[in-house]
Amino acid sequence: MRISISNREAQEILISVIAISLALAVNQIGIVNIGEEMGAFVSVASFFLVALGIGFILHEMAHKFTANFFGHYAEFRMWTQGLGFMFLLAALPTRFMFIAPGAVYIHGYGRPISKTENGIISIAGPVTNVVIAIIAIAALFITGPFALGTLGGVELWSSVAWINTFLALFNLLPIYPLDGSKVLAWNPVVYGAFGVFTLLLFFTFGGF
Repeated sequence: MRISISNREAQEILISVIAISLALAVNQIGIVNIGEEMGAFVSVASFFLVALGIGFILHEMAHKFTANFFGHYAEFRMWTQGLGFMFLLAALPTRFMFIAPGAVYIHGYGRPISKTENGIISIAGPVTNVVIAIIAIAALFITGPFALGTLGGVELWSSVAWINTFLALFNLLPIYPLDGSKVLAWNPVVYGAFGVFTLLLFFTFGGF
């Protein structure tokens, strides 16, 4: 098992995370308002960089390292067209967003990837997001609310929990090539149980 992150991979992950954060900030502030609300734009972009960026990176690395554990080659690759389309939608006066900056590509070194391996590799990402959400919920109960004054009092821990449970649920949709389609093909019971748990977590703690 060889686990490593190449320079190209690290660069493309970093570019993807920064691009997502900037696009979401553009979507929230409005491209025509950025000049007048630069402070708010920077605050929103910074918030997404932390709250969503960590979840995104760990989600993708969970796929990669799980694939490596099974002896497969795996590396994140940025999707330039997807990033461009994301910014195009962000600039439009709507709240609709398309976020698909890239994915972890897996090769079996001449050995086919089994359905079980593919299912476990696929569920590793959403499981990581749920773990992050649970840690955020625990932090909320231990430290109390942590309001971000620069964002109008948005609470950090609950936001991290909501964003990560949302990421998990989105990726669990049973639509190829999302993770859910491969988890369902591997084990419908695991898919259903984990999906229900994530839904309960989302609706119970997502809004706080």
